[in-house]
Amino acid sequence: MPAKGGARGRRRARRAPAFRRPAPELVRRSAEAALVRARGPVPSQGALLRAVRPILHGEDPAFALGGKRLRGILLGIPSVRVSVEFAERPSRRPLTACPVCGGGLTPIRNRTLLDDRVTLGYRCVRCGYWTHLKRRVPVRYSFRLRSVGPSPGESPGALGPPTSGRPA
Repeated sequence: MPAKGGARGRRRARRAPAFRRPAPELVRRSAEAALVRARGPVPSQGALLRAVRPILHGEDPAFALGGKRLRGILLGIPSVRVSVEFAERPSRRPLTACPVCGGGLTPIRNRTLLDDRVTLGYRCVRCGYWTHLKRRVPVRYSFRLRSVGPSPGESPGALGPPTSGRPA
């Protein structure tokens, strides 16, 4: 019986993948550059992704990046502030992983007067997400650079405490 496709022992040549995953360091630099260009907070994950992709495609047109991976990389960068807006939804199934970063969840427990343990909610050990029994679901992520020092053009002493006009 002949093999499928005709000749026996002949294999199809593998095609090169149509996309490549950029290194996390390259994603971090591209995202920081996009946040600097934005000159303020970026209101959504999609808007930041639309700003980062052209920067990555300038390096290599085959680079591909999704919103979940971008958010995961930016959560670990101290210079980027990720703000999350939540909506409460009824709990349908138990949480197994954090919906923000994918990390593990630990239960938030309390003891009753009868010394029973009651689970009040869950907390993420990586990003600080928490929820009570009415599940808090992330609905919007916004991103901004954290200020590290004085703004350009300001003197380093300009951030000190206000002084009165009187000499000491």
